[in-house]
Amino acid sequence: MIFAAVSPGGAHTCGITAAGAAYCWGRNTYGQLGDGTTTDRSIPGLVAGGLSFTTVSAAEHHTCGLTATGAAYCWGYNGMGQLGDGTKTDRSSPVLVAGDVSFTVLSATTAYQTCAVTAAGAAYCWGINGLGQLGDGTTTNRSSPALVAGGLNFAAVSTGYFHTCGVTVAGVTYCWGDNGNFQLGDGTGSSSNVPVKVAGQP
Repeated sequence: MIFAAVSPGGAHTCGITAAGAAYCWGRNTYGQLGDGTTTDRSIPGLVAGGLSFTTVSAAEHHTCGLTATGAAYCWGYNGMGQLGDGTKTDRSSPVLVAGDVSFTVLSATTAYQTCAVTAAGAAYCWGINGLGQLGDGTTTNRSSPALVAGGLNFAAVSTGYFHTCGVTVAGVTYCWGDNGNFQLGDGTGSSSNVPVKVAGQP
């Protein structure tokens, strides 16, 4: 089969065809392949549910995808609420992210969190938040999407291991979460649970 896009996760990989069918392969301990099982696969297996995806993003132990209507679905490990369905129950097939919010951009490239952006530029994150990586002004884990604080309009967002960064529609980069290794780029070593501007920008 021919893939239009692929996303490698921790020990699994997912891809989507031009028609929007999602396939995953590799480790499946938590159901992160989305095929309704927890059986590892050495070749691509079709993600269950008959959904058509425009984007797929594989993380450490979970995977998320967006449909053409902007609906977000996730599957796999959910111990920190990173599937966003309002529970902490692992899922071996796609579940709809709670909140009735439509997204255009999604990032699930870390262990325990997911972030996405709406067409209007609002950023939402869910999952682990002990270091403020969800950006909602708290350090409380969220099992459904939480609005990133600050009222910024983002064009893109990308999750790191314990931090997140986004680029606004004006081209300004902000980051939030763990800053123990200066990964927020704001000139400090202090973590932040709200977006801080990366230094050196207007």
